[in-house]
Amino acid sequence: MAGRNCADIVFCIDSSGSMQPCLEAVQRNIGKLLEGLAEQGQGCTWDVRFDFLAFCDTRDGVHKMSSTHMGVVSIINKIYHQRDASGFFTRDLSEFRSALSRVQPDGEEMHLLALDVAMDFPWRPSSDCHRVVVLLSDEPVETGVDAEEQAAQVEAIIAKAMDKRIKLFIVAPESDVFYRLSAADRCEYTDLESMQDGLQSVDFSRMLEAIGKSVSVSQSYEGGSNAPKPHFGQDTMTETHRSSMGSDS
Repeated sequence: MAGRNCADIVFCIDSSGSMQPCLEAVQRNIGKLLEGLAEQGQGCTWDVRFDFLAFCDTRDGVHKMSSTHMGVVSIINKIYHQRDASGFFTRDLSEFRSALSRVQPDGEEMHLLALDVAMDFPWRPSSDCHRVVVLLSDEPVETGVDAEEQAAQVEAIIAKAMDKRIKLFIVAPESDVFYRLSAADRCEYTDLESMQDGLQSVDFSRMLEAIGKSVSVSQSYEGGSNAPKPHFGQDTMTETHRSSMGSDS
């Protein structure tokens, strides 16, 4: 099958105040994901591109996002206005780790907004490439920002994941919204409720290796839309961010 050894992977990471240990753990252990892919690759070399979307809402109600190469204004403009794929994804793990190390945890969570944006990243065709989003958070949706608005968009997010042929991994505490998202085809949800310290108890090395193995044995799919459709009005954010946080915060 074309694209059997090709993957685009986005880590959608809650960057609220308590998440520093998770950010550091992903930096340290991201290579294990590649090892998991290679183990099932039967000697074939994988073509893997990475990116992340770190997200939080500041205390004054402004959304903060960053990726390997960009801040929120460029991310939103390139996805929803310019349809410009430049600046997304990297094959350089050192570059990925370095960018992730610069994320400053702050504020509160808005998980589904970030997931909506991450799913609109400029993927390679699903017929040629596995598309993967890994959502990591130590808080449920219900304790985050605009929880009711997020819950109202669950079906739209599920539809987007299925339309774009995205394999979704969720690692987060028990949440009704996350359980509803797990109904999506190709979604795996690890509930942290049984772990006393939430994400701090996660063996990230083993988790990332397991994700790699899961991706490597899954199938890529025909079709899959690349057209971005914002469900939280994120296409209108840029002017607010320019005036509130600078040109590309």
